[in-house]
Amino acid sequence: MKLMHFAGALLCLVLAACGGGGGSASTASTTGSTESMASLTPVISISATPTATTSGQVVTLTWSVANASGDSCTASGAWSGTVATSGTRAVTAGDPGTANYTLTCGSVSNTAVVTVATPPPSPTVSLTLAPANITTAQSTTLSWSSANATSCTASGAWSGSKATSGSVTITPTAAGSFTYSMSCTGDGGSASASSALSVTAALSNSSAIVVDSGPSGVSGVINVPYVSVTVCRPGTSTCQTIDHVLLDTGSYGLRLLASQLNSTLALPAVSTASGADAGACGKFVSGYTWGAVRQADVKLADEVASGIPIQVIGDSGASYASTPSSCSSAGANLGSLSAMGAKGILGVGMFKQDCGSSCANAAISGAYYACANGACTPSAMPLSRQISNPVASFAVNNNGLLISMPSVSTAGLTSVSGTLVFGVNTQSNNTIASETIFKANNSGDLTTTYNGKAYSASFIDSGSNGYFFADSSLRQCSGGDFYCPAAPVSLSATNTAADGSASGAVNFTVVNVVNLASTINAAQVGGTASGNYFDWGLPFFYGRRVFVVMENNTVAGKAGPYWAY
Repeated sequence: MKLMHFAGALLCLVLAACGGGGGSASTASTTGSTESMASLTPVISISATPTATTSGQVVTLTWSVANASGDSCTASGAWSGTVATSGTRAVTAGDPGTANYTLTCGSVSNTAVVTVATPPPSPTVSLTLAPANITTAQSTTLSWSSANATSCTASGAWSGSKATSGSVTITPTAAGSFTYSMSCTGDGGSASASSALSVTAALSNSSAIVVDSGPSGVSGVINVPYVSVTVCRPGTSTCQTIDHVLLDTGSYGLRLLASQLNSTLALPAVSTASGADAGACGKFVSGYTWGAVRQADVKLADEVASGIPIQVIGDSGASYASTPSSCSSAGANLGSLSAMGAKGILGVGMFKQDCGSSCANAAISGAYYACANGACTPSAMPLSRQISNPVASFAVNNNGLLISMPSVSTAGLTSVSGTLVFGVNTQSNNTIASETIFKANNSGDLTTTYNGKAYSASFIDSGSNGYFFADSSLRQCSGGDFYCPAAPVSLSATNTAADGSASGAVNFTVVNVVNLASTINAAQVGGTASGNYFDWGLPFFYGRRVFVVMENNTVAGKAGPYWAY
């Protein structure tokens, strides 16, 4: 019984502790607790990360409120709106200055302060290729520049760390499309740029030159450089390749013997401005060529001169049956294989047309003719219809050419092989290196001084088969124009550019042509001349690289026409 009484007492104590008994003491205790809670002040904690930044960057705000009187607070200053009593928010730094991020809860506020500075300037980068379209035989320059950058990195078709500006020469080894990219970084970020290079397979720009005994039907030739030329009816595949065509830097345009052309070519006639069939007279030191002006596609190596006028010598057309006396008066008729010693003449000298503006503006006797019914009268000829240098009409390598020949000793050689390369400074195989540039005048001449006399109408001519100059002290061959010294004689002359910009001695040797073996076709021979010129014929080319830069072209900083050797 005692035990039950004790349990009741415990229960009563528990109820009293929980306020279960009622009475004034319990009421007083509850009122005091409510008044204490109402008097507490909110405590606001707010921070910003980072506390110093630049405009446009992200700032993270973090806040919390103790003793909040409600469930929200008010943002002001550099931010705004109603926010919860705790949280985080990413904001963007505004204009430079001091940014105050204020949080107000009831009557209490607190502020996070962020210093905002002006951001560093953003980097810029540019990348250029000049030129952007080349062949595998050419080079290009890649240039780049940047601003507000401290480092640059290349990618794509090149790689590695690069200076913030510079240039490099690129010589591709394969055809294709290549993208050169660069990324530059600085305090203000990074920037990128790219440039695309298109590389196509290089066309062959070289043809073989051979000095030999000539084509069948020719005898007794010496120092005649031959090349092969392909001619086609314009715009068709009806073509013919003609070998043993004389390579001549002293004339302009292609002239082929009609006897060497297939009748299937049927090359169309070129007319004068009046509509008559055009005839042409080619005048050379050794004689003349007469024939029709016809149109053809001319191919040399992979180079093509499309639809250019050429001369067909001895053309069988009725319009050209009679040779005008103003043409035939020039000397011997070269219109046969035996007389010419070649199947044609490829004139690749310094000028684009064989006559130029003189014939375009007026009828010049001995140049172009209007032909009808077998009668021909002198006629003016538009530039576009004049017999033209094929090189000038090539698509790329059209500013000149290079002739490279091996040396020939005083004993001579049975045959010589050289190279005709089209273009000057357009590909890696036709670049002027240590050669000296000799400017020519408007006639294609320079000055040669020999034995104290200046010859102002001198020229370099692969179509001449020797050195031709005046020297009464040298013995002449019996019955001929060549010199026949008793022994090889060493001589020297000085060439001077037409504008006086360069001068240099040329040492050469003349041997007795009669004493040469009958099998010799390349030799250091010379002959007489009576004019105001020194003719540097094919022997001058032996052992040299000789460049011809054509008119209206600037190469290696010098305007043509000029030679370089």
